Amino acid sequence: MDCQFCTELKTRKVLFNGEIIEGNRILYETENFFVFPSLGQIVEGYLLIAPKKHYLSIAQIPEELYPELVKIQKKVEEILTRNYSKPLFFEHGPLSETEKGGCCITHAHLHCVPANVNVLDYLKKHFKYIKISSYSDLNKQTPYFFLEQSENKFLFSLNEIVPSQYIRQIIARGLNTPEKWNWKSYLGLSELKNTIKKLELEFTQTPPNILPPKNATPKE
Repeated sequence: MDCQFCTELKTRKVLFNGEIIEGNRILYETENFFVFPSLGQIVEGYLLIAPKKHYLSIAQIPEELYPELVKIQKKVEEILTRNYSKPLFFEHGPLSETEKGGCCITHAHLHCVPANVNVLDYLKKHFKYIKISSYSDLNKQTPYFFLEQSENKFLFSLNEIVPSQYIRQIIARGLNTPEKWNWKSYLGLSELKNTIKKLELEFTQTPPNILPPKNATPKE
């Protein structure tokens, strides 16, 4: 299977629109997870946490790995709060390669966004939801949204098709930068480089580096 994150982890080279460009954006890794800045930096400091093995969603990650994920999430939260602002966390949780829940890359990844946008109230108006206590409560029967904001976790079950990058769109509009929602057309290279430069010393591994893509014009 051709997975962008699996390929990047193996090669330690950044992929953009299916092409490998020079550089390495991995900031931190543990036995089972790695942390790296998102392509399409709606805001500087936008990070992702993903498992090293290929799982479709966080709901499908083995439960014995959740404590490790929570520990990494707390570390990321502390670092982002100290350097930017308190982050919100979300996931577009796919059920399958066809029922994606607004997800683009079907390799589980948790979005960590240091932005003050009230995503919760917006989602509550449009989707049925429940408050949950842990990742073990995530829905394995339908696509879903997961949101953690203001110390609370929420699960939104999706019984309908939602637009791609739905929550990214909410955040971008909330920050009055609607042109930044689509990572496939807005790379945010300067923010990406600034994120790495600012956070590389916060994580305990060899500082990564990233160079501009040889062809910065994304493919449609």
